[in-house]
Amino acid sequence: MKDIITRNNGLHYATDFLAWTDGVDAMLKPSEDAPLPHVMVHTARTTSTPWGNAPGGMLLINPDMKEVPDFFGFVCAAEELGKYYGLKIFKGTPFENAPVFKGNIEMNITFPGNVSVRIEVAGHICELEMSDFEPAQYYNRDPFPMPFRQNVVEAKAKSATFKWDGKIIGGVLPKTGIGSGLPACYSPSGMYFIE
Repeated sequence: MKDIITRNNGLHYATDFLAWTDGVDAMLKPSEDAPLPHVMVHTARTTSTPWGNAPGGMLLINPDMKEVPDFFGFVCAAEELGKYYGLKIFKGTPFENAPVFKGNIEMNITFPGNVSVRIEVAGHICELEMSDFEPAQYYNRDPFPMPFRQNVVEAKAKSATFKWDGKIIGGVLPKTGIGSGLPACYSPSGMYFIE
């Protein structure tokens, strides 16, 4: 695939990082005061790491709040490159040892109009569409509660619709997202890095 570039497994990189182009991210909670989300889509048209570049991201799909989610893990067009995410960037979080699945990620970006992503993975189709955006701006977030610093450009979306295998998943957009980020956003560019 032309979107996949492999490198020499991070040799000669003193800093672990994950950069991206065209990030499409949102999460839902069953209620505003729920401690954890039951749906999370965190994807990018291109992720760039010391191991290489590929479309990738992470998914949590658990609309019925079951003990074992319907889907939980990283998705990457190149499964080997997807292993970098948990091993190096999300160490110490629930995603550190999450499985990695090879998947197809397609985006349609007409910011500030609609932004959408369609993910085909493990026989399922996940779709997220967002609209009603605030202006994009820069954020520099400290590495707590996440293990990485965030330098990102993001535009908050006020509307997000999630579908799993064609069915709309209900819930509420919380006030803040994972790691003190936005609950739903388009991110044209950004980077996580380990200090």
